[in-house]
Amino acid sequence: MHVLIVGCGVIGVTTAWYLARGGAAVTVVERREGPSLETSFANGSMLTPSLSAPWNSPGVWLTVLKYLGREEAALLVRSAAFPALLAWGYRFLRNSRPARHEISFRKNLNLCNYSIDIMAEIRSEIAIEYEAALTGVLEVCRDEAAMRRGREHSRILGANQVSAKELSTAALVEMEPALEAIQHDLAGGFFYPADEVGDAYKFSCRLQGHAQRHGANFRFGESVEGLLARDGRLQGVRLRGGEEIEADQIVVAAGSYTPGLVRPLGVRVPVCPAKGYSLTAPMPEGLPVLGHAVLDDRYKAGVVPLGGRRIRVGGTVEFTGFNLELSSRRVANLRRLLAGVLPRHAERIPVDEMRPWCGLRPASPDGVPILGAGGVDGLSLATGHGHLGWSMAAGTGKAVAQELLGERPEFSLAGYELSRFGQEIRH
Repeated sequence: MHVLIVGCGVIGVTTAWYLARGGAAVTVVERREGPSLETSFANGSMLTPSLSAPWNSPGVWLTVLKYLGREEAALLVRSAAFPALLAWGYRFLRNSRPARHEISFRKNLNLCNYSIDIMAEIRSEIAIEYEAALTGVLEVCRDEAAMRRGREHSRILGANQVSAKELSTAALVEMEPALEAIQHDLAGGFFYPADEVGDAYKFSCRLQGHAQRHGANFRFGESVEGLLARDGRLQGVRLRGGEEIEADQIVVAAGSYTPGLVRPLGVRVPVCPAKGYSLTAPMPEGLPVLGHAVLDDRYKAGVVPLGGRRIRVGGTVEFTGFNLELSSRRVANLRRLLAGVLPRHAERIPVDEMRPWCGLRPASPDGVPILGAGGVDGLSLATGHGHLGWSMAAGTGKAVAQELLGERPEFSLAGYELSRFGQEIRH
């Protein structure tokens, strides 16, 4: 069986790895010059079952209205994006109802937990260096209201077999000495031991090499112009230069660009781009090295150590279409976050050594990825992961590969498929 994958981000490359390992002939077509140079390149670097909740929490519409147009908002909707967001936004708000949100939360949590297990499987099978840290993630809370939210969140996680431990301020600082400078601003926090840290770009590059050694063919710098269908079944793809490549199955793992690729087939994939930002800087010398990723409830973002040599600050959601311009004000928000969590470190890092980045995260209206059967014979989808792409990548890759290979699935894709959106998916 020949499987062609469109897109070589962290989702595409993990799918390629498991397909090649399972004996399929694999071709991956990627428009960029290497793996994971778009959304996966400088993401938040955390694999977080603890953050499985979709963005559209109950009451999110009040938050959107309150912070409409304000650059400091954790979730920002720009007015220019409104026309394209109307239909998607209606579904997004409809899925924020408590019962629906809880169902989506559990789906995400199940896939995140499975993916964490598959990451361990990958590390046990092959030598792969990606600055992984299996030390868990800390969350700091600035007031008692944040602590109450954390306790309720911990209760829900605990009911789904995800461990969470409440910590006093003293216990936080003992576990992470780099927080000493802000200890008087904290009310306490929480520790999520199952969460992990790692560089998704480095992981993708290493895994791409292993997949290639297993026979996968990677065609970088090639753009798919269209999908070829005959008699109601996909047959292959046409590249921009006119070349056609035949395949038995096609997996579209093109992130936010997936809807545009499959729309000519009469398939509507309800995914829209959600811009995320990060800031990467060197770890300053002469200060405590940050040992744990730290989430800040106030800023809705995180500060992450990478290999003891770098710090990455990531967070915020911005709905602004396919605009990839770096907003100086949004970048300044991340610098303020770094100063709010690690003030001494921020003082020692020159602004010109803080490297900003942004990428478009593919968001579905219910906050759950769209995986598996794509509404046309021969088409599979792997998109819509939102802020959880890195957290879900390994599990997604293996689950999609097992379905295509006809293997007994370890993780069922029922409930993740495009068909859950019913008649909305077809023109």
